[in-house]
Amino acid sequence: MPTILEMKNIVKEYPTITALSNVDFKVDEGETVAIIGPSGSGKSTLLRCINCLTRITSGTITLDGKTFVDSKPGDEINSNHEATYLPDKQLLEICCETGMVFQHFNLFPHMTCLGNITYAPIKVKKRSKEEAEKRGMELLELVGLADKAAEYPGRLSGGQKQRIAIARGLAMDPRIMLFDEPTSALDPEITGEVLAVMKELAREKTTMVVVTHEMGFAKEVADRVVFMDHGSVVEEGTAEDIYDHPQSERLNDFLGSLLQS
Repeated sequence: MPTILEMKNIVKEYPTITALSNVDFKVDEGETVAIIGPSGSGKSTLLRCINCLTRITSGTITLDGKTFVDSKPGDEINSNHEATYLPDKQLLEICCETGMVFQHFNLFPHMTCLGNITYAPIKVKKRSKEEAEKRGMELLELVGLADKAAEYPGRLSGGQKQRIAIARGLAMDPRIMLFDEPTSALDPEITGEVLAVMKELAREKTTMVVVTHEMGFAKEVADRVVFMDHGSVVEEGTAEDIYDHPQSERLNDFLGSLLQS
């Protein structure tokens, strides 16, 4: 399958910490990749760099055939001349190739569920209201919430809000869906309804990158699992490779800590 995303030598530095250190990461079309690791290991930062919510310090990102950097021409920190420095407007266009699902939903409280789903396709992709609403209802059907189209987020459960957030991400017809610990803010009894939607997307070969603490989901659904620690990719492989045959002491310790918790 063709590669949708390729990140090379990604560095993200903050004044007091290096969040990502020379990370190489790629995703093929139709693949589900789960990113696991301890808190503070750089998982969410990597995800946010993919769609430019966080600007990288150096390295290159190729998304759907477009390669770009975030440092300006002439910056010593990034001298890759094969990549293009893109201004914010063009980065926004690339960002639209991704759909993002956050931990805490980030729905507009003053809009109905259907309004939340149709806002970006109308505003950013210039689709007609009729076209956007037709697609929005299809997506509400997909996530099992067609009867909530006219409801406001404040009247929904956490699991329902997250399913609306997934529909909102899909409404842009992205090349890749990004999930940042989508069940971490949910009660255990409603986590399953969100994971069920994600499993269905995986069965349909939606390209997905999922930062998750749900080890069962990663083991069951992911085509590939990536383990990160201290801003670096320590190991990656199939779920069987990672869970049953860890190669590094750090991964072995991490898995051991999960069994004890």
